[in-house]
Amino acid sequence: MGLIRLAAIAAVGVSLLPADRESQDQVYVRAASAAQWAVTFCDRNAATCTQASSLWSDFSKKAQFGAKLAFDMAMEKSKGLAEQSENAAPASYQPAQPNTGGTLTRHDLAPAWRGKTANKSGI
Repeated sequence: MGLIRLAAIAAVGVSLLPADRESQDQVYVRAASAAQWAVTFCDRNAATCTQASSLWSDFSKKAQFGAKLAFDMAMEKSKGLAEQSENAAPASYQPAQPNTGGTLTRHDLAPAWRGKTANKSGI
């Protein structure tokens, strides 16, 4: 479904492009000037870029701390579970002997009903 949606959006985008050469050149020039304007944003707005860089640095430090905290907690939890499972089994633990008869009892093997005797009229 996503591929069809992507194809439909691409088709709309292509249909909106100009067909004649002069209009195509104008679109190319406008796209190039927009890209140049975006690339030189920090040259025009140095204070904004400095503040954004500072905010990004703080954000990345917090993200690293959060990831380390989550990893350490997960490792501690898994270590606790491993120790708990080691302590759960006593040293003299012996596995149960295999039962050759299986786990079903005679009552389990007996059928619950016998054909038409469930109803007096035989239905």
